[in-house]
Amino acid sequence: MIISEDYSYTNPQLIRMGYATLDIHSLIFDRYFTEEEMQQNREYAERYGTNSSEWAERCDRSTTEIAKQIDEVLCLFAKYDIHQISADTSSMEHYRSNWDLYYYSNRGWNGKDMADHVTLSFNKNRTVEENMALLAEIVEMLNHSNVDAPNVKCRVQYQTHKNEEKIKAEADAICERLQGQTINHSGITGKIKRLNDCWTFWKLRAKNHYYYIDPVSLIFENIKRDEKETA
Repeated sequence: MIISEDYSYTNPQLIRMGYATLDIHSLIFDRYFTEEEMQQNREYAERYGTNSSEWAERCDRSTTEIAKQIDEVLCLFAKYDIHQISADTSSMEHYRSNWDLYYYSNRGWNGKDMADHVTLSFNKNRTVEENMALLAEIVEMLNHSNVDAPNVKCRVQYQTHKNEEKIKAEADAICERLQGQTINHSGITGKIKRLNDCWTFWKLRAKNHYYYIDPVSLIFENIKRDEKETA
């Protein structure tokens, strides 16, 4: 089994600035083929055609084998409390409990009782520290397992956990300082105004139309503005 890490859904700049921390979203188990296997698949498709019964049978065999390998990997997770992995763990009562992981798969797709794509999401009601500790434990388990799953890839999907309180405090301070001034925000010239206990941005000379300010965008823009002024 191949294990990879995906940071594409994170915001590195927000993390570096101390407004967020790295968090774990899910483990995604999917099919994996080596370059040699992919070449063999291409040659088979060219020989028989992708609309042929031979190609369909090859795909079915591949899906069945990969689903079997994923099931064997999931057996390693027997000690964890996984919501929706069985009928016993699919109730609303169980959902409200402190489960470890949330199971989702494509089982039943195309009328087949097998899954060649599985996602195990972490419990968002737990702290970042708790989930990251659980992740480390699971990765350690997977790295040292004896399960033979050469056609399975586990993608560790990270996310950004924002410090909403800190972001709001900084955005409020920026808005207080810039309130009433003519500035450029998101490429538009206008002014920041307080409305119904919220910060809003009004395009220059607009009397009725405005939009609510995104705190993160405001913070980034303010940094660029300060850098430009001090350059």
